[in-house]
Amino acid sequence: MIRRTTLKHITPFLLFFLFLIDAHVTRVIATLTDNVYVANSHLALLVLLVISQVIDERFLFWTALVLGVLYDLYYIGVIGIYAVIFPLLVMLFYLFKQLIQQNTLTLFFTTVISVTLFEFVSLLLQTIFGLTGGNEGFFVPRYLGPTLLFNILIFVILIFPLERILIDPTEKELGI
Repeated sequence: MIRRTTLKHITPFLLFFLFLIDAHVTRVIATLTDNVYVANSHLALLVLLVISQVIDERFLFWTALVLGVLYDLYYIGVIGIYAVIFPLLVMLFYLFKQLIQQNTLTLFFTTVISVTLFEFVSLLLQTIFGLTGGNEGFFVPRYLGPTLLFNILIFVILIFPLERILIDPTEKELGI
């Protein structure tokens, strides 16, 4: 388990590193399926969700904004799409945290909702800005479906180890 103060210092670097891993995993999966199916890895979103249980909202919001800008610059070259999506997801995580008792099942559904929103809002904004063409026959069955399936699998495999490593149980219980 990592103490909250240590976690706060390593969070930006950890998330940045996970974005890079997500990109490589996504590329490997697309290559394995000959680009017929694209399963976008969202390990960084899962870690962001787990970290949101112990890190204060303001810090995580600004971290998500900065990482969103870097994500925009690196992947699409237009600042604004992921710089909006990541902070909105952080706000959604904290809203769910206030409204719903946090347990593994609610974290699972939060992951499904956040991945779906991430992909849908990303496609919507990219279509609005003319960065991509929308094809309904491709998005749901060949992109969103495999992405959700892959991220559900990642969740099932990694949620307990991530919670054990990233969250000090005394801090979670006390709400520190």
